[in-house]
Amino acid sequence: MPKSSLAGHPLHPMLVVAPAALIPFAFILDALHRSTDNDDYANAAYYSLTGGLVGGIAAGVAGAMDYLTIDQDTEVKRTANVHAILNGAALAATAANVLMRKDNRRHTGGSFALSALAAAGVIVSGWFGGRMVYELGMRVEGVDPTAGKPALGAPGDERIDHSFMDVEKYAAAANPAPH
Repeated sequence: MPKSSLAGHPLHPMLVVAPAALIPFAFILDALHRSTDNDDYANAAYYSLTGGLVGGIAAGVAGAMDYLTIDQDTEVKRTANVHAILNGAALAATAANVLMRKDNRRHTGGSFALSALAAAGVIVSGWFGGRMVYELGMRVEGVDPTAGKPALGAPGDERIDHSFMDVEKYAAAANPAPH
């Protein structure tokens, strides 16, 4: 079970949004730069890569804290290993790309390929992260809606049962009968 949380919500999935969006977006910007030769796209790609790298490091720290709590020799641990390796490779490619472009934002010398590789790594890694949550039941604070249920994809959260109000009950409480 993940241990890093904020207000009862797992921290790693909150932090992973930045690199999961910014690194593939940088590849799109690089592709636009390559097709238009507009340096604004190259500049935006560089800053997107930088933001994705910083966000990825933060998400990696939270993910590592959770990783250390996973029991050895389990399907969750094996999936987490693939997830971590893909994320590490994507961040390494992104770091190399940022360093290559530090003085010149244009993608040269293989940095376009690094953008594509990092984007693909982040996207595939996201699938493995989702698998840990939705198929293998990895949750924070002991909430495990998959307990006793077959893994059929995204299970419903047990809290959803309490979100639907009994309309008659609440209407009666709001409008008591006259005496």
